[in-house]
Amino acid sequence: MRHPDILTREGSVLLISDVQKKCIKPIYKKEAMINNIKSLVSFAGMIGLPIVLTELSPQKFGGTIEEIKKLVPRLEPIKRSRYSCFGSEDLTLRLEAMNTNTLIVAGMETHISICPTVLDALSRGYKVHVIMNATSSTKKVNWKVAIEKMRRAGAVISTMEIAIHEMIGRVDDPNYDKFMELARRASDL
Repeated sequence: MRHPDILTREGSVLLISDVQKKCIKPIYKKEAMINNIKSLVSFAGMIGLPIVLTELSPQKFGGTIEEIKKLVPRLEPIKRSRYSCFGSEDLTLRLEAMNTNTLIVAGMETHISICPTVLDALSRGYKVHVIMNATSSTKKVNWKVAIEKMRRAGAVISTMEIAIHEMIGRVDDPNYDKFMELARRASDL
């Protein structure tokens, strides 16, 4: 029997929230965050992990940045006006259709959209892994406080590299070397 905090592929979905054009410029350590999200998206593609993309009021904040959007060109973002991604019934319906029980969360801004989304997910019974170095905010203090708040609420705080290793779970996977190449690209926030 495995510990419930170990991330597995089964029943998991990668949720990327609000990495949008008009909001990205002032984000703390944005290059590291973007790099880690791109690696997560590539890894998800390699293992067949579903991805959900969200955008907060794209008419106001622009769509998802091209660096990420080009990796998932056919993925239609869930658009909403509330901070929590669960402010859109579309997210709930999509997650139910995917039969998921675990969210792997990345994106921005950690204190504005990620934290309320994670708290709402926990209250709905989802297991949540927040990829700390694939999230950020405009101010480091807001990012750190939001991470701690989510941890206290029951979210598992992880990193991109930890998530990849946990989902692989073995060294005899035929794609192990490709996975390790992605894991080694991890950037610190």
